[in-house]
Parts: sequence; C-alpha cells; structure tokens
Amino acid sequence: MDASGSDGQQTGSPHGWNARLYCLWILYNTIAFITVLTVGFVLALVGSNVLHLSLASGHVIVALVIATLGAALFGGVLGSLQWLVVRERVPVPRKEWVTANVGPALLAWLLVIMPAVIDAQNTHKNASTAYLLAASQSLALGPLLGLSQSLVLRKVTSRWKWWIGANLASWLIVDAVVYLLAELLGGSDVLTAKGSIAEVYLTLIATTPLTGRALLWVLAPSALTVPREPGPP
Repeated sequence: MDASGSDGQQTGSPHGWNARLYCLWILYNTIAFITVLTVGFVLALVGSNVLHLSLASGHVIVALVIATLGAALFGGVLGSLQWLVVRERVPVPRKEWVTANVGPALLAWLLVIMPAVIDAQNTHKNASTAYLLAASQSLALGPLLGLSQSLVLRKVTSRWKWWIGANLASWLIVDAVVYLLAELLGGSDVLTAKGSIAEVYLTLIATTPLTGRALLWVLAPSALTVPREPGPP
C-alpha cells in the first residue's frame, strides 16, 4: 500500500487528519485493551488462587514471572496493533514500538498489580477485586507509556514531545470525566474497590479517541523528519 495514497489529498496537511487511520487506532486499541485486561485478569487469578502467591510462602519469583508475562502480553498485543497504524505514517520498526510498550507495563505489574494481588491473598480478600482496583490505579502510568513511545517517535517527527503531553492530557481528561460520572451515578467510582471490570475497560477505551487524534497530528506529513516509504517497513 502506498502510504501517501492512504492519506490521499491530505499529504502535507499540518493537521494530519485521516478518518481511516483514526478509526483503526480506536478499533485496534479497543481490541488490545479488552484482550490484555481479560488475560491479565486470568493471570492474576491463577497467581493468587491456584499458585497461592504470598510473600510468606516464598512465591515472589512466581509473582515476578506472572508480572513479566502480563507486561509482555500488554506490550506484544497493544504494541503490535498500534504499530499497524503508526507504520502507515512513519518507518518505525515493530520491535522498537512493542518494546516501548513493555517497559511501562512491567512497572505497572510489578509496582501496582501484583503487590495488590499478593496483599489480597495474604489478607484473605477477593483477588479479582484487588486486580480490578490495581488495574484502575495503574491507569496513572498512561503518561509513562507516552514518554516511552515518544523516545521512538523522536527519530521520525519534530512533534514527538507533544505525544507525551497528549497522553498525559488524555488520561487526566478521561479520569476526570469518569470521576464526575461516578459522582453523578451515585459514587460508583472506578478508583475504588466498588468499580466493575466494565468500568475499567471503558476507562481505557475512552482514551483512544483523544490519543488517536493526537497521534495523527504528531505524525502529520508536515512534521515528519524522515522520508515516507511506499509501504510498511
């Protein structure tokens, strides 16, 4: 596919708008988030209910393995699907983009998700509730994902710094909207243990229209610092 052809007459546009790429970004991210959260939910349950993870039982290594699997899943699924959109604008290697997703995900699993699941196991609380709460809290690492990805984008666009701000803004806006909606709906806040898995999914998915528009602007043809190639790299 000719990359310039996919943008049609919008090649060189300072805004970089492309309806097809925008819809693909939302679709691919939605698929990735649903897949990652669902499989991650299973990993957390396996780790707590089947392997009986706890610091006292010495299963820290197992917890690290599960966290690594969760991060690899996040980076592999989300990164690969996002790259299908990114590659149509710039020649970014898939391995670099996927790796940029794995780092922040590993931090989320190691610092937020697995400690919460292990604590739930130690205190005989519901591991599934702990996972949902930890997953919602790890949304705060969204801007870190933008920072990691921007280090890849800096090689191909002059607007790479804006990708950091765009991710930060999208996460803050969505979190604020979810909080306000939760208050209007009687305090069903995704940042508490009362949150449902559907709320966690929707919170993640709700960021995609904002980040999608930002990505197209960051990767607008007029902002690129490398030649556009006739097809995916």
